[in-house]
Amino acid sequence: MFLYESFLERYSKEISKYQNEIPSYSEIMTKDGSLVSSSFNSVEQTLNPTKHSEILAIEMALGKIEGRYLTEHILITALEPCLLCAGAILRVKLPEVVYFVPAKPGEGISSYTTESIYLMNHFPKCTLIPKSHIKFEFLSFFKEKR
Repeated sequence: MFLYESFLERYSKEISKYQNEIPSYSEIMTKDGSLVSSSFNSVEQTLNPTKHSEILAIEMALGKIEGRYLTEHILITALEPCLLCAGAILRVKLPEVVYFVPAKPGEGISSYTTESIYLMNHFPKCTLIPKSHIKFEFLSFFKEKR
């Protein structure tokens, strides 16, 4: 549980720096708890809808390990990874994903069919740890935008 608590502390600090950005923050950690990479969304800042925090954190982690796979790492992220990010997670073979806010039905990694995951021959463990204050950050951000 320590990994998740330290993530939540860093999330709270980072969110204040990115007030005009979708409040998604992600970290890639080693299984022993060492932080490898972290990133906040930059979709609004760059006007690029592919700049999700998960993708950015994965790219940074791959650069640091100088390899293709993150088989000895964990992704911890605020929001359940979307289907775009789920594809990247499966491709880099992350064995575990922890998130705090579920995506809408059909929009997150949990909606991937067993058949489609089976075709990639990789089955990440996905864990939801509900945190209402993170959900509130997302609801507040999108309420102001719409």
